Amino acid sequence: MGTLELQKAGDAVTATVNDAIFHVFSEDFVQDELRERKYELDGEIENLIAVDSANIKLDDAKKALEDSRAKASNAYSALDSKFTAAKEPELHGKASIKKQLREYKALSLEKLLELYEKKPEAPGQTLADIIKDLDSLKAIPAEPAYPGKVEAIATDDVDLDALAVSLEQPTSPSSVSEAIKKKIDAHHGFYQEGAKMVRDEHRAECPFCEQGIANPDPKALIDAYIEYFEDEEEKHKAELREFFRKLRQKEINLDRTETQLARQKSRYDDLRRHVPSKKDTEISDGADALKKARDAIAAIKSVIEQKAAALGTAAALPAENMFAWVTAINKVIGESNEEAAALTSAVGKADEERRTLQRKACAMFEREFAFGNWPEIEVLCGLLADSVVKQNAVSELEKASPSAQARDRVAETFKFLLKEFFAEKYVFDTTSFALKRGEQNMVRGPHRTLSDGEKTAIAFCYFIACAHKKVATGSDYRKLFFVFDDPVTSMSYDFIFAIAQTLKNLNISDQGGISINPGKIAGDKCWRPELLLLTHSSYFFNISLTNRVVDANAAFALHTDGKSHSLARLNKYIAPFQEQLIDIHDVANGKDPDHRTANCVRSVLEAIGRFCRPDKSDSLTDFVKHLAGEEGMTLKSVLINSLCHGTYYDETPPPDDLVLACKETLVVVERYAVGQLALINKTAKA
Repeated sequence: MGTLELQKAGDAVTATVNDAIFHVFSEDFVQDELRERKYELDGEIENLIAVDSANIKLDDAKKALEDSRAKASNAYSALDSKFTAAKEPELHGKASIKKQLREYKALSLEKLLELYEKKPEAPGQTLADIIKDLDSLKAIPAEPAYPGKVEAIATDDVDLDALAVSLEQPTSPSSVSEAIKKKIDAHHGFYQEGAKMVRDEHRAECPFCEQGIANPDPKALIDAYIEYFEDEEEKHKAELREFFRKLRQKEINLDRTETQLARQKSRYDDLRRHVPSKKDTEISDGADALKKARDAIAAIKSVIEQKAAALGTAAALPAENMFAWVTAINKVIGESNEEAAALTSAVGKADEERRTLQRKACAMFEREFAFGNWPEIEVLCGLLADSVVKQNAVSELEKASPSAQARDRVAETFKFLLKEFFAEKYVFDTTSFALKRGEQNMVRGPHRTLSDGEKTAIAFCYFIACAHKKVATGSDYRKLFFVFDDPVTSMSYDFIFAIAQTLKNLNISDQGGISINPGKIAGDKCWRPELLLLTHSSYFFNISLTNRVVDANAAFALHTDGKSHSLARLNKYIAPFQEQLIDIHDVANGKDPDHRTANCVRSVLEAIGRFCRPDKSDSLTDFVKHLAGEEGMTLKSVLINSLCHGTYYDETPPPDDLVLACKETLVVVERYAVGQLALINKTAKA
């Protein structure tokens, strides 16, 4: 820090001290800055910190940012006006979209710029197409003619297997004359009914002309008719006629189905053009399948006619499968019915489809606007990007050029450190320069209650922040020399560790920014300030040494013999066992016990038992039993249960019991680790 020259000859002393700026954390600082002010911080900090030419660069950067933002704002306003002017007539006017529609309200130039980072492709469907679809929906008739449902054709009304058997079966011709057969075939039903009446009713006159038929000639003729109808030939023909009749009925059903499909298709085509979602769909009238089915039926009928003319000759069904085409027709009917039902449903949900189209229209308007105005959008995006670049440049310069007001720097550093220590529990209002508990002001009552540890931690944070009050120029930060005189009085271990970490990582930038981020320490731009730590706490000493808060060669112990002081280098940390044993020794020799005494007793006894008699020390209770049983050392006042880690006292042990516990513990140590007591006694004498 400097030199001290002693000139013996001239009895002269010359002290040369470098221009270090000492900043000392001690009871004086806490008393002057906090206690006397009742922890109401002094916000009257008026000194300015001179900065270099970086402010000139910052002003230039801010001017450039302002110009860039103005250009971007003008370009944005022009394009936004164009967007707004086009939106209402296109969507509200032509598409009849209500302004309350969520997608309409969400349309904005800002979101358009977020959506399209590059020029979109030309849309396949245009906004004009969507508007045309919306107009089609409006044209749906109030009572539309819906395409009806077509019934399927039966597939089990003609037994083709039985017909095939009938066609293959040969039948001998009847002995009745061909003339009679021809007359019967020409009017089969007429003769069949008359013959049945004569036979069943045993009539003597003709059932039609009521003339007598008892004479030989008419009787023989009628008997021939009756004989024919009872013959195998007529029965086979009757069977073939029944198949033929069913096929004719099938043709009639096909004609009816053809009419229904044609009507369904006509109505479907008339209605679908009004429903955009269905306008490109189609249904079939089944003409091809109907024709194929008819052809198959005609072929079967022809075979039946040929068989009837030549019953004695076997015949076979044609290769064309009639029912395969009937199945094909039913498939067409099923698909057409599904499409017809879907169209009917779509008409019933026209309002839902209209809203879907309107949402689509909003998206299409946005896309078409982007596509049609892309050159202007590119210019605007360039200006906005330039503003971002210039804003980043300003931010970087602002970080490198903190405020010249010491008050601002003190407030920001204090606020930052409080958050590191207390998270959001305590908040510092940089405007009012007041400390708050969360959102509560620190007024009288529980919100103002602070433990001694909290007060010390807050004072520590404020002390570091007050370094800004010590400097007059930016270069003065390199002259700062921090002195911490016992910074961890009455603090819990977590606070002690936090302070140690803060001291280890404390660094200052060449612009005066104070940080505890070790990653920032690099070369000349950010450095650790000079530190001198003074402490009576062995725990803090050990934490600081083992965590490299100070250099391993920079740890010393100050001793006194009552007349003079000596400074000894320490190159290892102080063992907790030794410190605890020292506390027990001091209490046994007159020092008042405190909240640590009981824990020290237990810890020392546990350590002695585990290292000296591990075979008897599964637990502290076992070791105490061993002492009483084998060593004759009864620890009457140890209060084993009350000294257990992690418990609480129903009643605080009286001091006399704690003193006696310490004396008895020393007896155990002397029995098992006499060398330890020798070291303690030597230290006590020193």
